[in-house]
Amino acid sequence: MKSMTFCLLIFLLLGSCENQKNANKSFPSQDKVTRLMDEAIKNSDLPAVVALAVNKKGQTVKYTFGKAVWTEDQNVTTNHIFRIFSMTKVVTSIAAMQLVEKGLIGLDNDLSSLMQEMVAIPILSNGKLSPAKNPITLRQLLTHTSGFGYIFTDEELDNFDTINWRYKDLPRRFESGTQFLYGNSIDWVGRIVEKVSNMDLESYFRKNITVPLEMNRTWFNVPDSLKCYIVSWGQRGEDGKQSLVEFPDRIPTKAVTEYAGGGGLFSTPEDYTKLLQCLLNGGKLGKVKILKKKTIQEMTKNQIGNVIIDIENAYFQPLCCDFRGLLSTSSKWGLAWAIDYDNKPYGRKAGTVFWGGSCNTFFYIDFKSGIAASIYTQHFPFNHPETTNLFEKFSEIIYSGN
Repeated sequence: MKSMTFCLLIFLLLGSCENQKNANKSFPSQDKVTRLMDEAIKNSDLPAVVALAVNKKGQTVKYTFGKAVWTEDQNVTTNHIFRIFSMTKVVTSIAAMQLVEKGLIGLDNDLSSLMQEMVAIPILSNGKLSPAKNPITLRQLLTHTSGFGYIFTDEELDNFDTINWRYKDLPRRFESGTQFLYGNSIDWVGRIVEKVSNMDLESYFRKNITVPLEMNRTWFNVPDSLKCYIVSWGQRGEDGKQSLVEFPDRIPTKAVTEYAGGGGLFSTPEDYTKLLQCLLNGGKLGKVKILKKKTIQEMTKNQIGNVIIDIENAYFQPLCCDFRGLLSTSSKWGLAWAIDYDNKPYGRKAGTVFWGGSCNTFFYIDFKSGIAASIYTQHFPFNHPETTNLFEKFSEIIYSGN
């Protein structure tokens, strides 16, 4: 028995040392990062890109290339403003978990009385509508197991006739807690945050997340004084193989009045990296604390159990959302993001959390290695190799050390 106890102690100590070694990994020099990324982008047609990484030591490296407005002369910087779409989901999930920490809502509470307009939405199956039997919980909304989808991730929703439809959302596709479907569940989480806090989502974010972290260029409604920093965006045709064409509506002209917690934010690489660094540090950045460390640890755990994220048979529209290559059969979902249970050849560890936005912005947090990284481009379709391959190269470089 003493021998077994001693062996176990040695095993735990070795594991602790290895984790500490990983967490103390240094980045290569900024010059090396720039030189290798300049080589990598030579064969790319991306008009602009920003990539940033931060580690537990507080070291940062960055890469910027191209013009903020594709047809003008100003170089893009880490403080230019990008449409981050579904990377908004992390911020909304943090807001919800803040309310959980305060005891204002429970992860597994029945939301029937709080959001009657949500639970009243029927389930669509094989063209027929029927009332739901299972209650919906915050955990199910945060993990996309509530039954809500997008028209671009579900064929029946894509074909659903909304004439005379009286509900505030499309039908749900299954009983909550039984399957996974990526969709607008986090928009409902945003409405829940608004209802419980008695604040609109913009105001809640500003008070509890973005202002404390000095994320001063992160908004649903970008102030007029900052609109000049919004970068160009565009698309490559539905197949992703056409020439990149810039959209004319770079600067929004209408104010947002209903805040989309699932995808409505504008932000900068600098701002979003502050958020990632805060999460990497266990919910703290300097003197600011937005979540408890144990809350973040819970958020990084598999929250969907044996429910499978079926990628190969998933429906998607041309512009979004083909998750092949981004998710795998072993991927699971936490309380704000996907979880990768595969080690990457260049060193990223299993257990890394990650996600992205439909206009090709992506991030990950490798807690074991103590590294968080993100990349920002602005083009459709989603999950395009021009961005994902470059992010893979950036990751290889930052994990390579000095």
